[in-house]
Amino acid sequence: MKIKFKSAWHRKTFTEYITENVKNPYLSRNEYIAAVFLLSADKFLWKRARRALTGYSVNFSGLNLSGISTEGYALFITAKAIYRGGVDISLHELCDADLIDDSTVMTIFAGVMLFRNGIGLLNWRV
Repeated sequence: MKIKFKSAWHRKTFTEYITENVKNPYLSRNEYIAAVFLLSADKFLWKRARRALTGYSVNFSGLNLSGISTEGYALFITAKAIYRGGVDISLHELCDADLIDDSTVMTIFAGVMLFRNGIGLLNWRV
């Protein structure tokens, strides 16, 4: 499966962050890579999440989510569930077209695939 980014901005933001902050992405935990991928998919969320990231961890409890969109919240809650190993979003919520748009659902599935199979899906070059 080829992983698709939500937008050109998403690709640029994710790539720049990983390049500048992770020495070798292939040695990073899949949970971390997937969380960064999901958090960087939404501009508003990324602005808030960027301060909660280090080169190897995510501090989800330090994020202020006031004013976030439904799609941004879905990306956040999925990133948190993948990173911490929980289930905080239901299949029913993901399938509700009135709650989450198709591009966000596809981005969430791409994040799950990164968690499952690692950054190699992006044909990353170290």
